[in-house]
Amino acid sequence: LELERSRHQATLDDNARCQRHIKELRDELATLHSTIADLERRYSDLSARHRTTLHSLDEVNDTSSRLKDHSSDLVNENRRLRGQVEKLTEETRLLHEELDVTRSDIEEERRRRLATEVTLSRDLDETQKNCNVKLRRATSLHDMDTHNLKHDIEKLQDALETEKFRHSLSFRDLYYRYPYYSPLSRPCSPYYRPMLLD
Repeated sequence: LELERSRHQATLDDNARCQRHIKELRDELATLHSTIADLERRYSDLSARHRTTLHSLDEVNDTSSRLKDHSSDLVNENRRLRGQVEKLTEETRLLHEELDVTRSDIEEERRRRLATEVTLSRDLDETQKNCNVKLRRATSLHDMDTHNLKHDIEKLQDALETEKFRHSLSFRDLYYRYPYYSPLSRPCSPYYRPMLLD
């Protein structure tokens, strides 16, 4: 009986140890379950963050790709703009050269015109002086010619009057000598002038 008691007590002790060990294992299992739940929550959070990160990474990759394309476009645009700038710079240089040549031509033309104006003014003054001298000379000659012509006209008028008088005397003598044949006796004759017979 004592031996059976001893064995029963040993069994109870073993059972108590087993119960404690089971309790410890249950506690560890509960702790493990809690840890697993925490790990699952952390995993879920990490998965969500990973998905968000992957989405952000995809967006970053897309943005990077677009930026690369845009950068390529900008490089091409920059190259094109540089070409235009070089072309405009060359055109500006050529325009400056043409402007310098044009300014030189304008200055030369201005000097030539000034010289021409001076020459023409001098020629005009000289021509006016010559014309004034010639005009005064022509006026003097005209006055002299007018005076001479008046004198000649007076002489011619005197000669004409003398010739008329002589002519009238000749017709009068002819009428007295040949009264029937003289043209003065004919009224239709152009020489019929009765006043000459008075």
